[in-house]
Amino acid sequence: MNLRAKLLLVFVALALVPLVALSVFNCWSALRAVEGLVREAAQDREARTTQRLEMLLDGQEDRLIILAGSDSLRDFVRDARSAAPGGARAQGQAPPGESEVGRAVRSHLGFFYRNNRMYYQTIAILNPSGQVLCRLPGVARGEGDEPNCQTEEIGSDGVRYDEGVWRLTERKALRSALSHEGTEGTILGTTVPIFDGAGSATPAGALFVEIRLNEILEDAARSDARAARGGDEAAQVPKHVVVALDNDSGSIVYHTTEGYMHRPVSEALPYFESVAAKMRAGSGTDSYHTPEGDLWLASYRRVRGLNLSLAAAENYTAASAGVRRAGFLGIGLAALAGLAAVTLLLLIVRRTTSRIEQVSRAASAIAGGDLDQRIEIHGHDETSRLAESFNLMSDRLREQIRRESESKQFESFMRLSAMLTHDLKNAITGLSMLVSNMEKRFDRQEFRADAITSLRDATEKLKRIVSRLSEPMRSLSGEYRRDARPTDLVPIIRRVLAEHAEPSRPLYEIDARLPEKLVATVEAARVENVIENLVINALEAMGAAGGRLTVEAGEEGERQIFIAVSDTGVGMNEEFLKTRLFRPFSTTKTRGVGLGLFTCKEIVETHGGRLEVESELGVGTRFRIVLPSSLFKSGERHGRTTKGVSAA
Repeated sequence: MNLRAKLLLVFVALALVPLVALSVFNCWSALRAVEGLVREAAQDREARTTQRLEMLLDGQEDRLIILAGSDSLRDFVRDARSAAPGGARAQGQAPPGESEVGRAVRSHLGFFYRNNRMYYQTIAILNPSGQVLCRLPGVARGEGDEPNCQTEEIGSDGVRYDEGVWRLTERKALRSALSHEGTEGTILGTTVPIFDGAGSATPAGALFVEIRLNEILEDAARSDARAARGGDEAAQVPKHVVVALDNDSGSIVYHTTEGYMHRPVSEALPYFESVAAKMRAGSGTDSYHTPEGDLWLASYRRVRGLNLSLAAAENYTAASAGVRRAGFLGIGLAALAGLAAVTLLLLIVRRTTSRIEQVSRAASAIAGGDLDQRIEIHGHDETSRLAESFNLMSDRLREQIRRESESKQFESFMRLSAMLTHDLKNAITGLSMLVSNMEKRFDRQEFRADAITSLRDATEKLKRIVSRLSEPMRSLSGEYRRDARPTDLVPIIRRVLAEHAEPSRPLYEIDARLPEKLVATVEAARVENVIENLVINALEAMGAAGGRLTVEAGEEGERQIFIAVSDTGVGMNEEFLKTRLFRPFSTTKTRGVGLGLFTCKEIVETHGGRLEVESELGVGTRFRIVLPSSLFKSGERHGRTTKGVSAA
């Protein structure tokens, strides 16, 4: 696999895929947020509608309780109670409806009905035997007939009142089971006791009212109903609906769309059956799909005091349509931007790779003795400056050879050739390694920075061909993952001391303070390289003057261990510790490139630990490695790679 293919793979894996994944995640997050808002809207609408329905029902019952306590109704039932059994009247006694009390009741009930006719189907007054004393038949809404309170020839058929009213000792409203009256809708019967005011603890009569529950429901959900009605149902899709369900019969008492009312759920809304079953059981939220494919989110609860459940649903598909479009557009734009970046990157890499290969071929030709070789690269980047250095070197070499006398020409040529061949081979080797490593590690940020530095160093080195090349940088090879295992670090520490510190006795005093066993989950070879590097650095810091090397290890808390390496060397100042100590290519030694401590820190941090340092000029330095004792026990792994450690 060539450099371009590797870069393409790296870019796709580390840039394009994350960019598209981020766009997908943003779209998903936005849809989740919209879902939460839609669900909250459904819950809020359901709560407000249920609260208003219960408030309206309570208000109507309060009015009926007040009506049942009025003087006209009390006098009416008292007079009816004093009549002869079987409804016979005493001689000279006027009929109930024609007496002064009867006329007052008829006037009172008529006035009450006219003010509430949109809600009431029938108002009736009953005696304790269940017979109707007075009934005011309901007039369908929209009709202009005046209500007529009937007091003669009244039976008790069709009056489904709650007989528990005769056991009440105070005025309160009793609700009967819901009944469905065809085109009239759903009726809620309400019964209130009427006391005669003569001190009797039992009711002398009862006020029975049939309430049009559909009108109450429509009033409670009026804003939603108006939004959905007034248009063709097939052409207009509502964004929210309100549904009321009779838990006994399973029929729809109310629906924002009128065509679904007073029909069983299984017949009118078969796709709503799963939600309807949960509505009967209690309160909660659920979702369902309509035949058109829209997803709706519903919130539901039972209505207090009625065997009725109410649900409010919001159209999630309609609410999230804009977010979905924006999300898909964002994903597409992210993919296009990534592909454009890939194309541009490949063009840049192709140009740079071609120039590096040209420099490498010319350098190899010069190293082979072709001093007339010239490198022609136009531009102002590092490769053009490197080519200029090569050309300058070959020009000066040819000029020097021409100036040599005939007698010394061959000897000088041989010496110069040997020197230049050696130096040029080293330069070519470094460049070859750089080109090879670029194919392997060009996706790493630190390597690209190292590569630029190496190219600049090579340019300067070629200008000064009479000086020897500095020690070449050691490659940070071995970049591969290893499985960490529980390892006893004490034998590793003793092995490092035996190989590097013990042979230096008696110049250095060695103090090892180690426990019998110290276990941590690590990559043994990498940690051994870190300890080895710190021990060698400590010995070199003390130098020929000798000193004391102290190595300590032990547990720190419940989940950490530590290894400390101390010396009595020259120490380091505070500025060096803060700005240069762990930076790559920063060193105080005459040899080495300053990658040892940088790599040590990388390895320790890869294992989830930290590398601490304390130093004072003229006193010495103390490095301290702190590692977790069970880093991978829970299956957790770090995705970073480790590097080989140079002891230089």
